[in-house]
Amino acid sequence: MAFRFVLAAAACALPLAASAEVYRCGKTYTDEPCKGAKVIDTSPIISDPSGPRTKEIYLCRAPQGGLYWTAEHCAQRGWTIERIQRVPANVSWNDQVEAGRHQKAQAEAAAAAPIQSHALPAPQPSQANNGTCSALEERVRMLDSMGRAGSRYYDLDWVRRERKDARDQQHRLRC
Repeated sequence: MAFRFVLAAAACALPLAASAEVYRCGKTYTDEPCKGAKVIDTSPIISDPSGPRTKEIYLCRAPQGGLYWTAEHCAQRGWTIERIQRVPANVSWNDQVEAGRHQKAQAEAAAAAPIQSHALPAPQPSQANNGTCSALEERVRMLDSMGRAGSRYYDLDWVRRERKDARDQQHRLRC
């Protein structure tokens, strides 16, 4: 009998505890406010009852080199992933693949489109600066190779400063 009473008391207290405010005090959470406390929203997260509107499909490369669209991750078949596309979830598989192909084609077209610049064309360097420009370009190449060699041989901060100075001088000379 006492056991039922404890369960009933706990069931009655549960809704009260769920509706109590929760405060964040620094890095801790409590049900009692403190100075500068922030009230935390503890209401349950409600998901869309109709389910997700989109899903991911994967473009995979098989070891033989062929490309295939799958609904499961490429790694499950031992393939490498080429692309992940988000497509409508409420259409047929063929329509999802077609949507994925269309999105892939749009992305490739956008990447291949030339970038239009509205800047004025840079003036050509004078004949007197040609020797200096080529020397500066050679210095930048040498500094790049030093940077690729790593910090075992060179101070990378020094390389970065010297390269920046050379590029700044090239810009001033309009190389």
